[in-house]
Amino acid sequence: MTRALIVYESIFGDARVIAHAIADGLADAMPADVVAAADAPAEIDPDVGLLVVGGPNHAFGMPRPTTRQSAVDQNDAHITDTHTGLHEWLGSARLTQRGTPAAAFDTRGSGHPVLTRMDHAAKTEEKLLGKLGATIAAPAEHFFVTGTEGPLAEGEEERARYWGRVLGELLTTGAVPG
Repeated sequence: MTRALIVYESIFGDARVIAHAIADGLADAMPADVVAAADAPAEIDPDVGLLVVGGPNHAFGMPRPTTRQSAVDQNDAHITDTHTGLHEWLGSARLTQRGTPAAAFDTRGSGHPVLTRMDHAAKTEEKLLGKLGATIAAPAEHFFVTGTEGPLAEGEEERARYWGRVLGELLTTGAVPG
């Protein structure tokens, strides 16, 4: 049976909540496995009919070892391995089936609109998905947090469930190659 794989990186827990909400939204269309990037498989099986990846914006992009370490040093984030995350996983993972439909999301501050537009985590995620051989099924989605350590802005968890339903409908109606 075709399933979705949702791989996330979360520093303060918000991206993890979003990943699980997306899985909830996908539930009517297909089963979904949610896994942290540090625990994600090196090879993506052919039964994965949708790959969704996402994480927070850090320093206007995807978390890297230096920004993870800064989160530990400045905000007491609990990160066991600051050298491994979504960016590194996307750089080393392998798709067994090229063209697997994929989508990306990020979490970002809800503050100043100019700064919000400068956040590029999801854009980089989409580029890395393309290099992996995936086909982008839908434009990246952005979910908002109210501060550095969260929480999610009101309504964002429900919006993530809705986005999961939309992704599932795209796949089940054949609107996305797969």
